[in-house]
Amino acid sequence: MSSIIATNPKLLTACARWAGAGVIGIDTEFVRERTYYPCPGLIQIADSNGVRLVDPLAVTSFAPLAALLTDASVIKVMHACDEDLEMLELVTGVQSVAVFDTQLAAAFTGHGASLSYGGLVEALLGVKVEKDETRSNWRQRPLSPDQLRYAMLDVTYLLPLHDQLSRALADSGRTSWFEEELQHRARTREEDARMDVAYRRVQGRGALGPPDHAVLRALSEWRETEARALDIPRRHLVTDQVLVSLASVGSPDAETIRKIRGLSTKMAGRYSATLVECIETARAASPDKRDQYRNLRRYADTIKRLKQIVRQTAGTTNLPVERLASRRALEALLVSVLNRDEIPPSFQGWRFDVVTRDLVRCLTASPPHSAERPPA
Repeated sequence: MSSIIATNPKLLTACARWAGAGVIGIDTEFVRERTYYPCPGLIQIADSNGVRLVDPLAVTSFAPLAALLTDASVIKVMHACDEDLEMLELVTGVQSVAVFDTQLAAAFTGHGASLSYGGLVEALLGVKVEKDETRSNWRQRPLSPDQLRYAMLDVTYLLPLHDQLSRALADSGRTSWFEEELQHRARTREEDARMDVAYRRVQGRGALGPPDHAVLRALSEWRETEARALDIPRRHLVTDQVLVSLASVGSPDAETIRKIRGLSTKMAGRYSATLVECIETARAASPDKRDQYRNLRRYADTIKRLKQIVRQTAGTTNLPVERLASRRALEALLVSVLNRDEIPPSFQGWRFDVVTRDLVRCLTASPPHSAERPPA
């Protein structure tokens, strides 16, 4: 029987079988070089009977796959799955449930923050997986034998990995931590997809004052909307550097917009009027709480103490520093204390007893204050 599923009836039959499997492995291949959204190339699914490859360019009805992805009784094993989940949602229109991310599970069981699929297979199963088709064009047809072999290998070992990692999580008492983290990541993905938080992705926004931050939020939302509508990468529309420069413009007009460094003549001609209107509207509104930026350079010593606590905790718990708290997360915690806000959600749950309590104790025992000098 061919391993490729290229018709609706075959997908329906396969999904009926997978629905009774209890656990399946999933991976996807896609192309995303000149588009905003990933362009589906292949969907690989493994169960105890082997691997099948779903051709999303040939199948036209993904309702059976959508039903499978939303079936909580079937565990979907993936590795570093954020982009795979995005592509599956694009194809099926649904958000997957009962996901088991082997990279995340590996982090909770002492294998580092971001071990690759091949690295994890070799570490746990003693098998070396070739990765020679990573940059293939997965939209070409027919797919080459090497591409098909590579695609099948990418899911072949997911179920054995799930078996070992599930036992390791249970033995270490960290299954609940892992499940909480999966839920937190799902909420984060959903929040990050909102237009009104697009400004958080912009590099270099720290130098802007509150009124300029309000403008940056408006410009970022415009860029996200337009990039989605045109299906092009946001950087191909307007770069982060240009957005920050635009946000600094006090009294915008078409001529000022055209002089922004990095903004092409074509884009300036097409969007100058829109950008002027966007900037003027944002400046007319009052900055809100999101725009009250704090220059955290003056709290460098406090951040250093927090990072030391995280490093010590990582050593005693055999957890990656990145999994406990990134620098950005520590800065968010510091700001919450300075503003007397609630502790950020990322520091709730399993992290609270593991590291948050010590971090908060550090901040309250030696409160951060603006007298701290910025680093030289």
